[in-house]
Amino acid sequence: MRSKKKTSRTKHKIKTDNTRATLIRRSLSERSWTLHNWYRHIHWRNSFVIVIVPLIGLYLWLITDVKLTKQTFYLAVFNYTTTLISINILYHRFWSHHTFNINNDRVVLFLAILCSGGGITSAKNWCSAHRAHHRYCDIANRDPHNIRKGLVFSHVGWMVIRHNSQVAKVIEESKLDDLPNENIVQWQSENYLPLFTIVGLGIPCLFAGWFWNDYIGGLIFAGFLKVVMVQHAVFSVNSFGHTVGLRPFSDSKSARDNPLLSLITLGEGYQNFHHEFPMDYRNGNEWFSIDPTKWTLVVLSWFGIISDLKTASRSMIDKSFVQQQQKLIDNKRSQLNWGIPIEKLPVFTPDEFKSLSDSSKDKYLVIVSGIIHDVTPFAKDHPGGLPLIKASHGKDATTAFNGAVYQHSNAARNLLATMRIGVLGGSENLFWKQQRVENKAVPIDNDSDGNRIVRSGAQATFNKGFGGIAGAA
Repeated sequence: MRSKKKTSRTKHKIKTDNTRATLIRRSLSERSWTLHNWYRHIHWRNSFVIVIVPLIGLYLWLITDVKLTKQTFYLAVFNYTTTLISINILYHRFWSHHTFNINNDRVVLFLAILCSGGGITSAKNWCSAHRAHHRYCDIANRDPHNIRKGLVFSHVGWMVIRHNSQVAKVIEESKLDDLPNENIVQWQSENYLPLFTIVGLGIPCLFAGWFWNDYIGGLIFAGFLKVVMVQHAVFSVNSFGHTVGLRPFSDSKSARDNPLLSLITLGEGYQNFHHEFPMDYRNGNEWFSIDPTKWTLVVLSWFGIISDLKTASRSMIDKSFVQQQQKLIDNKRSQLNWGIPIEKLPVFTPDEFKSLSDSSKDKYLVIVSGIIHDVTPFAKDHPGGLPLIKASHGKDATTAFNGAVYQHSNAARNLLATMRIGVLGGSENLFWKQQRVENKAVPIDNDSDGNRIVRSGAQATFNKGFGGIAGAA
């Protein structure tokens, strides 16, 4: 009986302590920085790996003045490539978005060990933050590395500063997501620092020392330097991947496509495509896109190591692309000078127009598609000559303008639009189409062939159900 009471008290005490710790963490994260409490805002474990470890490597290099040998250079490049591709494959495309299946748990374990040498925290922490980023991209106090807080913050600041309570909450919620091979995820999380030390620093040191007697060079260049490069390559996706590049598929988020960044990160630079189609195993969808991780996955699938590579359909990709380009066209169209808006022009009855043209002896007024134009400024420069303009004064020249005399170009029609002074009452059905083309507030419904134009609003709804786990992330 006593043991039960004791157990109950112990559980209550643990629960109370956890609640108190949570409240303290929240109050610290939301408290203003001062000289007395600044150290409480630092995430010391991350800071050690991201800041202190590189400084130790720099210090060792300065005091030893070791030279970079050819063999050690090749080892450093090999370590950088294998570590970064392993992170891209396992952390990002498999665990975060589940864009394919890995058919062997030993492969997952091997990749998890390789990833530990990158120094970017455990998969459990990284994947939960990354999924929160996809769910709340660019949203204040939701996106863990929100680019709107600045380049430095989104690059590395969010890792070394403790999250505020709202960001911490969404990350904790993401940790509730089911990840494949949960036992491996948990094991790596519990042993991350020893794994990082052994795989990231120890093995490169021993390998270079054993085979060509360069222990210090292996530790500094293939160890410390490789870790720094991997860290900032991954971080650059959060910073430069959301500031530099193009947005061909959607500009609703800050994510951008950047081929140079994709080269540096071995495939993670096409962020605009990735944020639109996170369930796609490719980051660069075109065959010529720089995506070594994608190529590696394809090769692994040939050997049956992975399977079920997921891709977005060509139709879905093209829809997003076309709709984004249409949005850019609409925005550009709204900024152009189309002349006085048709709805703001005065309306003339046929008799009023006849009186106006009869009294305008020094002007040339013509009607085209129900719109009255004063073409006097252009009369002398008209390619057809002034007599043709005089003959059209006070008349409806729509048929002549549209091909009976000459089939005018779009440029000629746009020039004519800048000369309009009114509309002819009863001709609304004639100038309505032109009004729709020019209306800055209302998008065009159909193209010149009468086909309906679909914009991004419909596409956003259509994409909502895609991707399963990956789509939710």
